[in-house]
Order: sequence, then C-alpha cells, then structure tokens
Amino acid sequence: MGLAICRRLLDEGHTVLTASRKPSRALARLQSEHAGRIQHYRADFADPEAVLELVRSARLLEGVDGFVANTAIGTEGLLILTSDQALRECVEVNLIATMRLAREVIKGMLNHGGSVVFISSVAAQRGFSGLSVYSATKGALISFAHALAREYGTRGIRVNCVLPGFLQTAMNRNLAAAQRERIVRRTPAGRLGRPEDVANWVCYLLSDQARFVTGAEMVVDGGLTA
Repeated sequence: MGLAICRRLLDEGHTVLTASRKPSRALARLQSEHAGRIQHYRADFADPEAVLELVRSARLLEGVDGFVANTAIGTEGLLILTSDQALRECVEVNLIATMRLAREVIKGMLNHGGSVVFISSVAAQRGFSGLSVYSATKGALISFAHALAREYGTRGIRVNCVLPGFLQTAMNRNLAAAQRERIVRRTPAGRLGRPEDVANWVCYLLSDQARFVTGAEMVVDGGLTA
C-alpha cells in the first residue's frame, strides 16, 4: 500500500520521502522512473531512535507540507497467546513511532500549514477475532487524529484518517482461501480492496481539494462495514 501511495503522489507531481526497513525491487523501479523525486530512507520503527534519525537524515522540518503515516505491523492471534514482546512491538511501531514522527513533522508545518494522513483500519471500528492488539493501536490513531485536528487547525494543519478494509497486500497474503471467500461474500463491492483504492483517498486528503476536510475518518472497505 505504501508503494501505491508513493506512485500516486509522484504521478500528481509531488516530491516524496519514504522510509521502510529495507528497499524493494518495486521501489527501485519507481525511483528509476521518477529520478530525483523520490528518496528512500532505511528505518526500523521498532527502534525508538529510528524516528529521530530519520528526521535528521531527511531534513523533514524544511518545508514539508504533507505527511502520510502508513507504518504498521500486525499481531494476529488471540490476546491470551500474545507475548509481551509482540504486544510492545505492535504498540511501538503502529502508534508510538507514528506519534513521534508526527510530532517532528508538525513542528515543521507550523509556519506554513500542511496535511497529515494516518492510515488506520476498519478493525478500529469493528471487532475482528485475533486482531485485538492491532485494532487497539489503529483505534488510538483515530483518537490521536481528532485531537491533532483540534490542536493545529488554526495553524492551517489538517489531520485525517483513512480506514482501509481488507486489501490485496502482503499483510493479508496469508489469509486462508475460505477466509478470503467469506470476506468477499460480506463485501458489497464483491472483492478485496486494491492498494490504489486507498492511495486515491490519500492523494485527495493531501490536496487543496480537501482544504475544508479535517478530523475526518474516510472508510475505504467496499461496504464491508456498512
């Protein structure tokens, strides 16, 4: 999904800074197609120092006008079987690292405004067995976004959330065939979402077309939670 968001923003003429634990061949192709307009930084957000190092390396405080928080790991399994380490890593990556990075980026937006988009999940609004910790972190992002929209709206900073449903991504690649079929049957659109479906909404929220949209939750799930 991050790759689809980068591609969509590049097609719209943006310059993109992106970060992940390691680069991919698909990212390398994107860098080749858009030479000089997309820069990748290696960062493991399970490491508390990674965010500050990323800010220092990327000079994120110098004129950034859009921020998309798409960092996440899943912790699938019943809560009683979830280890302390898995719990801490999920909270650290999905929530704390996002909060740290948002704090630094918003500092750089105070003088000229900007748009912040958090990628949450429909799991934050509906109960899904085996996703309790993941759901909790994604729900916290929504609350975080509402508060930030209030705190910084007068400074021209908009803060919104996109809530994807089940997508055709690596995170959902391990879905059993029966589980996938059950999800598709429950989805009025009749299919799993595509990363591009989310990227289109992200691009809209970053654009001036959404200049009066802040504190919003945009659900992109094909009607699964309707």
